[in-house]
Amino acid sequence: MRRFRLGLALAALAAAVVLAVAACGGGDDNESSGGGGSEGGTVSVLSLWGGSEKEAFDKVLAKFTADTGIKTQYETARDFLPVIRSRLAAGNPPNMAIVPRPGIVKDLAGDGSLKSLDDLGIDADKINENYSKAWTDLTTFDDETWGIVAKANSKSTVWYDPARLKATPPTTWNGLLALTKKLKSEGKTPWAVGAGDGWPLTDWFESIYLYQSGPEKYQKLFDGDIPFNDQSVKDALTEMFKVLSNQNLPGGVEGALATPFTDSIGQVFGTKPKAELYYEGGFVGGIATGQVNPKLQPGKTIDFFQFPKFNDQIGTPLLGAGDVAVAFDDNDNTSKLMEFLASSEAGSTWVSTGAIVSPNKAVDLSVYPNDLVRKEAEQVQNAEVFRFDGSDLLPGALGTEWPTVLQGIMKNPSGMNSALDDFQNTASNEFSSQ
Repeated sequence: MRRFRLGLALAALAAAVVLAVAACGGGDDNESSGGGGSEGGTVSVLSLWGGSEKEAFDKVLAKFTADTGIKTQYETARDFLPVIRSRLAAGNPPNMAIVPRPGIVKDLAGDGSLKSLDDLGIDADKINENYSKAWTDLTTFDDETWGIVAKANSKSTVWYDPARLKATPPTTWNGLLALTKKLKSEGKTPWAVGAGDGWPLTDWFESIYLYQSGPEKYQKLFDGDIPFNDQSVKDALTEMFKVLSNQNLPGGVEGALATPFTDSIGQVFGTKPKAELYYEGGFVGGIATGQVNPKLQPGKTIDFFQFPKFNDQIGTPLLGAGDVAVAFDDNDNTSKLMEFLASSEAGSTWVSTGAIVSPNKAVDLSVYPNDLVRKEAEQVQNAEVFRFDGSDLLPGALGTEWPTVLQGIMKNPSGMNSALDDFQNTASNEFSSQ
């Protein structure tokens, strides 16, 4: 879904830019992109969202157009980072973008590419009142707020079909390992993972590391204060590959490494399932019911349980992520769309689709259309300890290289030490340049 090597940005300009443009009430060709503050006009928005995520966002943009008369042009770039870097270098950025990694927001703000909420004439303090500190910390650098967290999700969710799983969901890691063994003994394939996309492996690692080593050590790892070849990293990977092993995956490790994210959801929730359990974020529910198998019934044939704890001392802190709306210009129409995306009206329209969870506290839980997303929203709101997706916080190219490292270790576990040593050498240079 995200993370592609930064170094491709300019070298592969022509090949990297693959845009699927869908106009949401799109404007005429002779309309200016920003509208210059006049009534009407068009605001362009770049994101990597497709499928049910795009359809949900289209409804938000349609509501904005209906309310303001300002049209929007939505552009999809699956390889988001090289596309946005290429367009900035060419002097042709979109008016706005939905950025999948806060680390990218910090980089773009640092190099002067972004407009702050103050630049847009928006009262940042008022906007931030509806977001907890965990979320505003992701958009605030050098005492300026550079965007809003447009949507959020929990990544502490393990998905299953209650009609098929004839066992009580485990609450501990040892219990999860025991369930995995039990399913295998029954002739079933326990797990599916979309390792072909790489990034799901980073989420697996992060959840295990957070629950095994604790939130303080987790933060130090992704802040560069603990090396990636530390024994704690190796311990987490050892546990991870007890689950993501040849005997536990459809087609084994080789099959998992060839399976994209959405296809792997279908291995558990499709019409012909091949596996029983699926770990990934709360967005799985919307993708599974909206794209993979619309016949799924929340709570009956699709549900999730809390990622299991390793010990009582650490418990179950919430791992999560979010996408940040940012602006590349400060015209009036861009400002209006940014302010709208921070409103309870936009949030309510968005969450009513069932495709996302909003971090906006002004969005009422009653607006969520089913128990799956409502349960996830409660998980996000009630978390006592929260940590953001670590690989999304890594600076520079590290966030795009880490998934490849994990793919390599999954394919060749005996090469773990050398792979981690090599990555740590890169990480040391990247963190020291910050």
